[in-house]
Amino acid sequence: MAKVVISITQEVKGFAVECKVEPEKGDSSMAQVIAVAVGAGLAGHVNEKVRNAIEKVKKEKKHVH
Repeated sequence: MAKVVISITQEVKGFAVECKVEPEKGDSSMAQVIAVAVGAGLAGHVNEKVRNAIEKVKKEKKHVH
């Protein structure tokens, strides 16, 4: 079973999101291709979620109750 590892690191200008596929020895070539496709698709979704979370935190800091 291939694994998709999501890494979020803070950089000088924001955050970097990386989705890396870690195949196992017994994986078929089809499973590896599917894992790569899923990892590529997840990268966009995770990036959007991170961006929304950052905007929410910035907005909350400006609007103190």
